[in-house]
Amino acid sequence: MQKIVFSHEVLNLLNGRNFASLATIMPNGYPQVTPIWIDYDENHDLLVNTALGRSKERNTIINDKVGLSIFSMANPYETASIIGNVIDKTTEGADHHFNKLSKKYLNLDEYPIGKPEERRVILKIRSKKVIYVSIPLSTYL
Repeated sequence: MQKIVFSHEVLNLLNGRNFASLATIMPNGYPQVTPIWIDYDENHDLLVNTALGRSKERNTIINDKVGLSIFSMANPYETASIIGNVIDKTTEGADHHFNKLSKKYLNLDEYPIGKPEERRVILKIRSKKVIYVSIPLSTYL
C-alpha cells in the first residue's frame, strides 16, 4: 500500500485539538463509529489509542478497513475524510502515547480516569485515500 503524505491543511487538523470519528466494521457487517482523539507519526500513519478488548480494537482483528472523519472545532465545515487499513497494533509505548494525547486534548500530563486493569494499545492506520474540504464558516452565517 502506497504511503500518503498529508497536506498542510490536513496536518493542521491533526495537530489541532480536533476530535475525529473512527468507523470500524462489526462482525455482523454494520459499522461502529466512535469519537476519538487522533495523532500521527513521522510516516504520516494515523495513531489511535484505545484499550485492548474495546469494540474498535476487536473489530479490526476481523476487518482491518477503517474510516475516519476529523473536523475543525473552529469551523466544522473544514473536514478531512480518510479511509485506510490498520497495519499494526502495539502495546509498547501505548500508556505514554495516551498521556501525550491527554496533554493535547485536556492539557493534563496524565489521563485522570485510568482503569488499572486496562491495557492500552495503539492502532496504526495507513491511509489509502484522503479528502479534504473547507468551506468558510461565514458562508453559513
